[in-house]
Amino acid sequence: MKAKELLLICSEPGFWGQERKPWVSIDLRLFQSELQKHGLFATLTDIQSVALDATQIEGQCIFYAFSQRVHLRQYIKDVLTFLAKQNTLIPSLDLLLSHENKGYAQLYSQRLGLNSPKGWYLTDIAQVNQLKLSYPIVLKSISGTNAKTVWLCHNEAEIRAKLKQLAKSPNCFVKLDYLRRKHLRNKRTYAGYPRFEPRQDAQDWLRYMTHGANFLLQEYIPNLDCDYRVIAVGKRFYLMQRLVNKGDFRASGTKKFVFTVTPPEGLLDFARDVYQRFDAPYLSMDIGHKDGRNYLFEFQALHFGTAAIVRSEGFWQHESGRWQFQKEASVLEPVLALGLADYLQGKQ
Repeated sequence: MKAKELLLICSEPGFWGQERKPWVSIDLRLFQSELQKHGLFATLTDIQSVALDATQIEGQCIFYAFSQRVHLRQYIKDVLTFLAKQNTLIPSLDLLLSHENKGYAQLYSQRLGLNSPKGWYLTDIAQVNQLKLSYPIVLKSISGTNAKTVWLCHNEAEIRAKLKQLAKSPNCFVKLDYLRRKHLRNKRTYAGYPRFEPRQDAQDWLRYMTHGANFLLQEYIPNLDCDYRVIAVGKRFYLMQRLVNKGDFRASGTKKFVFTVTPPEGLLDFARDVYQRFDAPYLSMDIGHKDGRNYLFEFQALHFGTAAIVRSEGFWQHESGRWQFQKEASVLEPVLALGLADYLQGKQ
């Protein structure tokens, strides 16, 4: 890997969505300028251009942007998954596949030995019967932000009810086709065609065509009034506290942030241990802390919220065997460049 030469792939021409608003780009000129200060020379392109020439790209160190636009999200994953075979991706392919996919993220975190809180990636409510669950339990869709599709379920019936909200009902065309198959379709008799009874076949067809929903079940940690967003950037750890609303259990989406907070004992040690298990220049972690124990609720390695960086008064750093707070106003682009430089330096 050529540590001093980078291929920067934008999600759209001239656009790198890592600002607090996903439709606002970072300052790419400033970012490239900051990279040069660290001896990193970057060639800027975009995912559409790369896709047209993907078979010719080999041996590159690729740092890429993501997108919250649904069609681009899959496009980026397809192209970069292809490129991963002949190039080095930053962040790694596993972290790309984890982004906006809580199911894959759950599997990946388990591979890394991160099992607290316990979680299960499922696709069928029948699988619940195979698990020894303690209620209440947290149900999450595998995509989405700000806890819009996160619920606390007290029994299997509540899980079933929420899954109906996640699954799409058959549209009118499917329903009409069902009636045609049930009442107007004649049996086919030519050789090799499977025998069937129209009404039962129509019912089987409708069941097959009805969309389900992949989902995540996660152990519930009761009586938390907050969690902590920790963003690791190289040796820097940016911290903010996220408060929950009264009568709720979710800190995500409340927008109740506290930036001048002293972390509970052991929280930063836990965050550093988690960060070191991942192959990424940055890692955003949502961590719960209760009775001296820490719980990794979610993580993101790209396109994460940056308030903890740009709104904090500084960052935490582990020096001389202890954590020390360094007061410093941070600008996003120089911080991102520093984190990428530190990461590549560690790869040499």
